[in-house]
Amino acid sequence: MKSVLGDSPLFRKIMASILLASVFFLSLLSVVVYYSNEILEDALLARQTDFELQNIQQLLSQDPDAALPGSANLNIYLASRQIRQAIPGRLLELSDGIHHDIKVDDKAYHVMVAPHGDDRIYIQFDITEIERSEELLSVILLVAWIVLIVLLFFIARILSKRLSTPIAQLSRELSRINPDERGIRLSDRFADDEVGRIAQAFDSYTGKMDSYVEKQIAFAAMASHELRSPLTIVQTSADLIASRYDNPDIIPHLDKIRRASANMANMIHALLAVTRDQPTKNVHQSIALQPLVDEILEPMGPEIRAKQISIENRLAPDISIEADRTLITVVLTNLIRNAVKHGQQSSIEIDMQTPVLSITDNGIGIDSEDLQHIFDFRFRGQHSQGYGVGLYIAKLICDYQGWLLDLVPNPEGGIIAKINFSS
Repeated sequence: MKSVLGDSPLFRKIMASILLASVFFLSLLSVVVYYSNEILEDALLARQTDFELQNIQQLLSQDPDAALPGSANLNIYLASRQIRQAIPGRLLELSDGIHHDIKVDDKAYHVMVAPHGDDRIYIQFDITEIERSEELLSVILLVAWIVLIVLLFFIARILSKRLSTPIAQLSRELSRINPDERGIRLSDRFADDEVGRIAQAFDSYTGKMDSYVEKQIAFAAMASHELRSPLTIVQTSADLIASRYDNPDIIPHLDKIRRASANMANMIHALLAVTRDQPTKNVHQSIALQPLVDEILEPMGPEIRAKQISIENRLAPDISIEADRTLITVVLTNLIRNAVKHGQQSSIEIDMQTPVLSITDNGIGIDSEDLQHIFDFRFRGQHSQGYGVGLYIAKLICDYQGWLLDLVPNPEGGIIAKINFSS
């Protein structure tokens, strides 16, 4: 099994952060150590040359011909005694003041040049060994920096694993959760630390969600029963009246009652199927779209004629789709009813260029600002005459079935509703 940590962005971020911080502080420490050594060296040499200068000035003030002191690492020269004591040519080129790391015959010197009356004093310290020690210190610091970085790499890896393991475990546990499971508790699997407290918060949230979902399921079951029971009574009563009274005046009204109750039953079926996220029956049923659209248009006939709307069903008789009849009926009913509601002496065209079915109207249309919210629950545009639920339900069903529903402006005015059944 491939390691989760090895591919974890969190693991890489923690490790990179530790390494970057380590490199920064180690580099800073190395620079501080190196330059602190330089500063201390310069301070000590300056103090020593000042001390020697004061001594030689005091000595010469007492005896101008006194012998100049010296040692293996210290040489003192007077310009006036050049004949007796040759001064290196490199020193003669120097101006008054302190000069560091002056090279003479492959050696390094710290030199002070100071006036003494009409004369000049040259104080020369051999710092060759000190410079070699500095070079050695630089090498030691570089080697130590590399070794510590390598060591910190492994330490960072260990720390990153320890820090990211609980989070990776929590991520795995969350990804394995089945939405249908209830009573899930994750906090028992983690220590009482930050990740454990996240798990506790998640348990608290899922507990509330479980309670909410159970109430929703119970409500849906009760609603299904309470709504279907009176619809069954209405349908049965209509059938009973039709069987007992052969009156041509009441038969059309009974047909309306049957259609309305059937449509309501279909709507309940569709909404319960979608909200429960349960598969519907007869999903693979082949449905001819032309007669289905004619069936949907029939009860809208009075409103269509009153508004003088021209309807053109351009669907070919052989065009069919594989879908749940109830769900596609609810979607098409809502879209066609929406076009009829917003039409007045307009035209509606229903056509299909496989796999996209389009319902085109040249009615009053929808404002561009409203289009981005048109599928929101209870959203009503400026010209809306409904409750802001029909298009929301249509979109909910299309998303549930894997269809793509879109509403776009008609260049000639109105709206084009498109359903892509292949999406």
